[in-house]
Amino acid sequence: MRLQARLPRFATSTVEAGSERSRAVLDGTEVVVANRWSLPADTVAIVGRPAVWTALDLALPAIPLGFTTIPAKRVRWEQDFGGHLFLAVTDADTSRVRIVEAGPLEANGAGNLVPFEYPEDDFERRGVVDFDPIVIPPPNGLAPAAFARLVLDAQRAYDGDQRYLAIEIPFLRVGRDSNSYAIGVLLASGVDPRAIPKPERERRYEWTGYPGAEDPVHRANFGAYLGAPTRLADGAIEVAYHDADGGVRLVVIGGAPNGTARLPDGSTVRLDALGRIVFAPDDARARGLPTRHTAPPAQIARRRFFPHDPAPQGAQITLVVGDESVPLVPGTEYRGTVFERHDALGLAFMRTGDGVEVVLPLAELGIELRDPRRVDELARVGTELTVGLHRDRHPKLAAHGNAWARDRFAWHRLHAPRPVEIATSVVAGLAVVALAGALVVRSRAWR
Repeated sequence: MRLQARLPRFATSTVEAGSERSRAVLDGTEVVVANRWSLPADTVAIVGRPAVWTALDLALPAIPLGFTTIPAKRVRWEQDFGGHLFLAVTDADTSRVRIVEAGPLEANGAGNLVPFEYPEDDFERRGVVDFDPIVIPPPNGLAPAAFARLVLDAQRAYDGDQRYLAIEIPFLRVGRDSNSYAIGVLLASGVDPRAIPKPERERRYEWTGYPGAEDPVHRANFGAYLGAPTRLADGAIEVAYHDADGGVRLVVIGGAPNGTARLPDGSTVRLDALGRIVFAPDDARARGLPTRHTAPPAQIARRRFFPHDPAPQGAQITLVVGDESVPLVPGTEYRGTVFERHDALGLAFMRTGDGVEVVLPLAELGIELRDPRRVDELARVGTELTVGLHRDRHPKLAAHGNAWARDRFAWHRLHAPRPVEIATSVVAGLAVVALAGALVVRSRAWR
């Protein structure tokens, strides 16, 4: 949307909001447009454009000053406030591109976050873009065509059970928008968050960047969940991410950066600089992977599709407890000591007091706790933790022992307090005021 202001004879005021092609896409159809970006075959690229921008158009008239005249002058100022990210995906036919993006179900910006069609080819034709398309390299081990299919499959599997929030302040005002969706699709397709490139040659500058990109939509909303990891002979770890029907979406092997890993079939594979290699379902099956399968957890088996009351925030997080994939649910807590951490896979392994192994997905916990740095610092070997979920689905992470003091006095990212904390503070404040008032009244009575 473009907002443009005009004073009489000096500036104009208009609102531009795209063409009639802007619409929610709820029937699973693909949005296909001409390949105006000249992307090569089997490519996944992330594209950015303005979402809200303002323009001030000053038309200053000529001003006579006796012996001379100040000539008429026109001054135009334009500034972007926040950008919109989407994915462009090609196949063997490079004349067309499939658009993967999201927007609000309701025209007023309310309701569900749903797949959407904006006139992206028209925006590109008019130069309404923030930066040149950034090609997302396929994760190590995935062929470009297989990666493109995973991205399109993730869009088709999306359940729409997320509430749209038009303007989000990362880690402060909780919610998800179109940028959350674009990044969430990539993560559900095997991309490590550390491997998503940043724009380098920006054509336009966004004041607030791309709100929501730090709060990606959950894997669970795309029907994917974490399976039980298996330790390989040379110290590497194998883990599968499953589809909603229990099938395999992809298998990830994690080990030493730029190292190797020996698979159960005896073959050796080379890992990338992040210590990872990813296998598509067919390649995994050919190598006898995954070693273990886990059944869908409750939040996957009971997914709602485009409900009338979409979830305002998530914590749709899957843990692995023992050999089972289970949801992190309100009222259930896991207390134990971290005994292993695997940065290539973004997992921490915790053992409870009764010897049960709990696998924690660090990236998802960091996102939902709105403080990735704190999660990173606490999920260290030897730290005793309690991981749980409040009834309002706000996650909690509590440290014990020596880590408690370090965590208590360390700087934490500011985020909006939970409603129950606000209510408790108000009640406590009123109680203090009432007590003070009672003491004042009583002291006067004694006199």
